[in-house]
Amino acid sequence: MSRFLISEVVVTNRDVHAGRSEDGPFVCAKGTKGAVIEIERNEWDGVHVKLENNALWWFKPDQLDHVN
Repeated sequence: MSRFLISEVVVTNRDVHAGRSEDGPFVCAKGTKGAVIEIERNEWDGVHVKLENNALWWFKPDQLDHVN
């Protein structure tokens, strides 16, 4: 499912809102960086990231990009 690795630095590629259809509360803005801390391959939002503001959030893989 995920092409991300634990400890990898990632960045959001769009503004992120909560919920499967992303119609919930605002989570973070496009360009927010964080580090992958866990991957749950059986979940639709299976990439757990600790954001640069120390918040924790589960992301869908298509909400994230690799940081080079």
